[in-house]
Amino acid sequence: MARSGFVAFLLLASVVATLSVRVRWKDPAGQTLDYLADCATKLADDCGEDIFFNIFTKQRKITPACCKKLVSMGKQCHESMVGFIILSPSFSKNASITVPRSKKVWNKCVLLAKKAPTLP
Repeated sequence: MARSGFVAFLLLASVVATLSVRVRWKDPAGQTLDYLADCATKLADDCGEDIFFNIFTKQRKITPACCKKLVSMGKQCHESMVGFIILSPSFSKNASITVPRSKKVWNKCVLLAKKAPTLP
């Protein structure tokens, strides 16, 4: 059974929130975690997991269909979600690698999204 990107993100967000409980994070627009949850709802199926693992571990490939969902989510959502995740001590030590990688993923997805078929 396919898990939604939203569920995956919420699980990840719970872990990150637990690890960085002392950090109060807000996105550039001054929103709270509701903003990130709203962003995550735009990544259905396993796309959220594929994007996460591609950026943070390079262990999964991102399909053109998932790229289309990422681009539809928007660059600010993408950057905010990555920014939130790297607040965790587990991920912050590799921020100098993962932030540029997330930008590469975004740029690649912008190109791939143009080739992805339109989903119903």
